[in-house]
Amino acid sequence: MKKELAKIVNQETFIAATLSNIAKKSIATYDKVTIKKLKSQSDCALQITYHYAGRVIHENCSWQDGLQTMTKLLSGYFKQAVVKTRDDDYHILANKKGNFKILKRRP
Repeated sequence: MKKELAKIVNQETFIAATLSNIAKKSIATYDKVTIKKLKSQSDCALQITYHYAGRVIHENCSWQDGLQTMTKLLSGYFKQAVVKTRDDDYHILANKKGNFKILKRRP
């Protein structure tokens, strides 16, 4: 999954992603996570926003850490992600067995 996600979420074309639909309600802490690209002076970074019931927490991280966080969240916490890139939009669906289905569509 990490290899496929890295192809979709590359630094040149990535715009934003939204992870939602919690896999197990018993482990729920935040409702959804949004990830967007930040341009800093030195290099590209990602801002991860965790949406809780009454508040929002932002976290800035490197590209690799953001990709690792996204993979981890899709591997057990969330069931789906919508990833927007310059060229295409992707809908990533995860099942209980840990298998992923990636649907691609043109905007």
